[in-house]
Amino acid sequence: MNFNINGIFNPENRFWSFIDKIVNLCLLGILWALFSLPVVTAGASTTALFGYTLPLTEDEEGYVWQTFIRTFRKHFVKSTVFWIGILAGGGFLVYDLYCCLHLNVPGALRIVAFAVLVCLMIVFSLTAVWLFPLTVYEDGTIRQTLSRAVVLAVGNPGMTVAIVSLYALFGIAVYYIPVLFMVWFAFFSYLTSYFYRATFRKYLQKED
Repeated sequence: MNFNINGIFNPENRFWSFIDKIVNLCLLGILWALFSLPVVTAGASTTALFGYTLPLTEDEEGYVWQTFIRTFRKHFVKSTVFWIGILAGGGFLVYDLYCCLHLNVPGALRIVAFAVLVCLMIVFSLTAVWLFPLTVYEDGTIRQTLSRAVVLAVGNPGMTVAIVSLYALFGIAVYYIPVLFMVWFAFFSYLTSYFYRATFRKYLQKED
């Protein structure tokens, strides 16, 4: 039996490639958390995170810091508009739902309004899930990216359910080990990137 000790320390070794990927995801999670601290920059920070994880699914990633900063700057305005829209739109829908449940209105009307609001909240939430990775993958106007996100979210229920399920597991992981919140987010975003990438390659043409 031949034992090649040089193979163990070879940087091309699968084990070290795996360790390198784990370390980079940890660094990525820390960067994401730091750049999200002002809250208003959380959208651009999330887009920058996917700017690294999407290429990572096909081993096309670069250096974590350089890739993150480049994507953060490139898509800052667009991502921030989306993020503010998500906060405002989500707050508006939640407030409407609260009013629907507590205002004195006829029962039938309340049921219809409640059903409509729930459907809107589901579509709104699922669209938000696709916005930031889509911003990375394909350039376009805010309106174009938003409309594509809606179509991808509603038109690919299987992929959307898989992505949401992974983020549900992220929530469970955070519940049990909250101190690793930022690392969990980077790790599960990396896993969802496989689904995003497969869908984008099927329906969209990547723009350099």
